[in-house]
Amino acid sequence: VRGLVAMGFAGANVTIPHKQAVIDVCDELDEVAARAGSVNTLVFRDGRVFGSSTDGLAITSQVSATGCRVLVLGTGGSAKAAADALASEGAEVAVRGRRDAVWPPSGEGIDVLVNCTPVKDDVLVAPVASMQVVDLAYNADGSPTALVAAARAAGCEVVVDGLDILLAPGAASFERWTG
Repeated sequence: VRGLVAMGFAGANVTIPHKQAVIDVCDELDEVAARAGSVNTLVFRDGRVFGSSTDGLAITSQVSATGCRVLVLGTGGSAKAAADALASEGAEVAVRGRRDAVWPPSGEGIDVLVNCTPVKDDVLVAPVASMQVVDLAYNADGSPTALVAAARAAGCEVVVDGLDILLAPGAASFERWTG
């Protein structure tokens, strides 16, 4: 990161599994990154490193979470950012990871399901038609992940693919770098 600053870069994006570790090299965090404990965007100005998180906004801009029960799968930086953003929107959020006693968790009674794990080929929680489903994982060839395919087959009204989620933080990062 310090090398990028020295070379004159405007900033950089951070991805799995570094979103929490990169906090240690930031000189300052914005409010969202500090609250979430996760950084996906670095902005370099005057030799300083500013950390930001746009992951949560990418999710909340795609779903209606106010008053909903949300299940976030994963415990890494994206999951922390998602949980924080969704809770800020007034959702009741449960975060579950592979190290929990019961894995995978039940999706019973869940309104919004957010997969923040890198799992693409397995359906960790079976979607039902009443759910909004967001999968941060994606296939580079544009084909649907197992969760996205299952959500579409179940008739979920809102199904957000990881490629769609990838675009929103990228655009927000670009805006932070360039003004």
